[in-house]
Amino acid sequence: MGLYQDNFSGLSELERLAAMAHDPVRVHEIGADQWPLTMMACGLMACNDEEKLEENFDIYDIFATKTSVAARKSSLIQLSRFITGRKGEGWKAMLPYATNEMDEALSRKAATYVATLAQPGATEALAGVQELVNRLVRDDFTPTTLLDAMLSMADMRVLPLLQPLLELEPDRVEEFLDDLETTPNRLSLTFILQALETYPDLAESATDALCRIAPLSPVVLDLALPVPTWAFEKPTPQPLHGWTPAEYFARMLPGLQSALDSEQLQRVREAFKA
Repeated sequence: MGLYQDNFSGLSELERLAAMAHDPVRVHEIGADQWPLTMMACGLMACNDEEKLEENFDIYDIFATKTSVAARKSSLIQLSRFITGRKGEGWKAMLPYATNEMDEALSRKAATYVATLAQPGATEALAGVQELVNRLVRDDFTPTTLLDAMLSMADMRVLPLLQPLLELEPDRVEEFLDDLETTPNRLSLTFILQALETYPDLAESATDALCRIAPLSPVVLDLALPVPTWAFEKPTPQPLHGWTPAEYFARMLPGLQSALDSEQLQRVREAFKA
């Protein structure tokens, strides 16, 4: 059992708290003020052990019942700073904050950290993005906030990694479109158009998604994002191109004309002020 044995005398504080959280009896002895550090400890102690990492998703649900959103946000930010300082080591500790957090803004923030702080993998530079996509593919209950975070990166290198999401059942893709709350950028708009091309019957959901996100930014950007951010002295996104909403609507128009009816097309036109 190692650090999960009942004898804590030789363990550090992080190990002790993680051990308590994994103990069905002792978990209830953890005070509310201890939980933010405890959740960090659970993630860091298990980040290289997939089996123990999976246990942390259940522990996060307890963490969420014992703390406020503000406390959980503080815990996540402290964890992200630690991982940044370790050049991405332990990044999987942030996954439960992304997948099991009920507050959408905090879940989205955690997913963004996963996407931008993960150490590059042996075959995939955007290992955090790949992990988020895998979670969305494997589990229907994984929140769409993970997709929001990836699309908000506005970096077209993300697009090929999202293709497995477009191979899911139409109902799941429709859920993505219905719940989408991201910025209008080249990446997010291309993803919506690809979903529409793949599933023409989702025209109404695609229309609603385009109209919903169009007002969220005065410019449609295509960015080169510094990922992982800790690898750059000044991790500033570099705009590759920018369009007004009306200009970008003109780029989308050929595809939209063949996929939307006249009423849907007019709604999108008005949303993009074209």
